[in-house]
Amino acid sequence: MTDLPIRGFAETWVTPMLRRWWIVVALGAAMAALGVVLLASPFDAVRTLAVLVALGLVVASVDELAQAERHEITWPSYALAAVWFVTAIWALMWPGVTLWALAFTVGVGLIVGGVAEIIFVGRFKRRLPMWGVWLVDGLLSVLVGIFALAWPGVTILALAIILGMRVLLRGVATITFGLALRRLNLMTAPHVPT
Repeated sequence: MTDLPIRGFAETWVTPMLRRWWIVVALGAAMAALGVVLLASPFDAVRTLAVLVALGLVVASVDELAQAERHEITWPSYALAAVWFVTAIWALMWPGVTLWALAFTVGVGLIVGGVAEIIFVGRFKRRLPMWGVWLVDGLLSVLVGIFALAWPGVTILALAIILGMRVLLRGVATITFGLALRRLNLMTAPHVPT
């Protein structure tokens, strides 16, 4: 372990992420961009919407994998990444996807992922920076999932807007976390005179 200016900091769960803060920001930006695309093109065909939703879920899966090291116990992040990835594959592999099938697929994935995120926040709240943002994200996932299951006949417009807002919120939360890592990296980096 390197000697860092903040005593005891070398043993924390954030340390491995400090130098890779830009990856977290890039993943957040990709998620936010996909959210904007969903919000900007709500009248596209169901298949296009399924592809956009699947891309958003794949990015969310990669985001969970990239941030797994920030936790002392990494399996919940890996499990959540698997849920997002399987849900994305399911949405893509359903060839004659209907709005009901898309709503069901996304609804189940969002509920399972949201519940896992809420449990994770409840368990690690004291060690999770900005835990409130992650709790809101988990709650929003569950609510959007319930909405998608309760009203499978919902229009493409409503589904695209709701999913777009959810992916955009997750992207913004991830960007915020990445920028916090950057500030922390600057605080702990050795200052070499130039």
